[in-house]
Amino acid sequence: MRKTGRILTTAAVCVTGALIAAAPAGAAPYWQTVTTGPTWDCARTVVHTAKAGVGFQACLVRNAHDDAQVVLVVVNDSTSAATVSGTVTSFGADAGCGSYTLAVGERRGCFGTTGPVPDCAYGAGTGDGTETYGGGVRLTVNGVADAMDSPTTPCVPADWA
Repeated sequence: MRKTGRILTTAAVCVTGALIAAAPAGAAPYWQTVTTGPTWDCARTVVHTAKAGVGFQACLVRNAHDDAQVVLVVVNDSTSAATVSGTVTSFGADAGCGSYTLAVGERRGCFGTTGPVPDCAYGAGTGDGTETYGGGVRLTVNGVADAMDSPTTPCVPADWA
């Protein structure tokens, strides 16, 4: 009986570990505290049409391994809390961030899918290095949606060596 219990416990741990390992990397779909840095390229902050003082921007983060991620960043500089939700579109997929009450003075980010920046030789166009990668964000504040595109980053140069 004890041996069967240990076997079942070991099997459960292995299955749980496999499921966690199979989960994709990324921070979506939760609103998280963000601090932009040198690897972040952000569009200018725009005031949302539904609430003065609530600003948002689309950012593109690219790392040294040529992976990129679009991030919706929102800040509440108004005099009262705001209910926000959002969608980040990148790599042909949508990451939805659920409803969140953004306190006065709070700044949060909703992260899209992380993926490899496409190789220039296989991207859309002629393969001459002009292809770019980017995405879009949509922020809903108190039931009203506004959208913008993220900055773009060039494709990864093809290695023709």
